[in-house]
Amino acid sequence: MLLATAFLPVPQVDTGVSLLEAGTTGNLLALFQYFWQEWMTDERLPLWNVHNVNIRTNNHLEGWHNRLNRKAAKSHNGLYELLQLLIAKQGVMDTLIQQVLSGNATVGDLRRLEQFLEVLMYITPEPI
Repeated sequence: MLLATAFLPVPQVDTGVSLLEAGTTGNLLALFQYFWQEWMTDERLPLWNVHNVNIRTNNHLEGWHNRLNRKAAKSHNGLYELLQLLIAKQGVMDTLIQQVLSGNATVGDLRRLEQFLEVLMYITPEPI
């Protein structure tokens, strides 16, 4: 049940953990003490809390990496080659964003932008 606290709103997590902890002894009490010290800090709580988070898998991120690897055409690229791929991808996305803003984007363009934004949101989630 301790894992279920990840789905509570951040202000209610303290109460939820306290209710679960009530009456525990021995090893279970030690687990709760560890949990309070390591995972209930102001810095860590937003990292593991998933209340109102819509993306629950990283499939879109795996797909993005797969497409990037196919463009790389080999399994082990050097840093310079990786940077060239990322810079090219950035140029494509900049162009796509300009097309969307000007109203000249096609349905396929919008889908690519949506996939890119999903990857970006997974990598850099908004703070709660």
